[in-house]
Amino acid sequence: MMIKQLQYSISNFIKSALLLGLLGMCQSVVAQNLQFGKTKLIESKTDTVPKGKVWKVESFIYSKTVTDCPTGASSVNISDSIAINGNKLAVRVQRFSGLHDNWRYGYGWSPEFFLWEQKTPMWFPAGTTLATGRGVLYISVLEFNDIP
Repeated sequence: MMIKQLQYSISNFIKSALLLGLLGMCQSVVAQNLQFGKTKLIESKTDTVPKGKVWKVESFIYSKTVTDCPTGASSVNISDSIAINGNKLAVRVQRFSGLHDNWRYGYGWSPEFFLWEQKTPMWFPAGTTLATGRGVLYISVLEFNDIP
């Protein structure tokens, strides 16, 4: 019984190792289709990924730093965005709500703060249009040649 379990475990290990090796080879084949071309900064005008190219968005340069929490009972909602094929996409969102009564939880008055940022990298194929939007000065892009 123990020998059968050992044979089963070794068989599963070999299958897993072969599968991982195959996936690793597939990944390296895909990566060989892209050749680094240049870096770009996309500003206020709309720019299009040229034919035969792929863009990798690395980061966003914002026009403002993160805003301080408001005082008093005021609330602030700020969304910084870019446009992809004419569609607005939030890349950083800040939400501040004024002081809330947390006495019932034993904490007193406190502001609530939330900050979210889009994860990068983001990849875009040829023909995709990109533009800065509200609160974004530049989009930092790496351009790759798509080698068939």
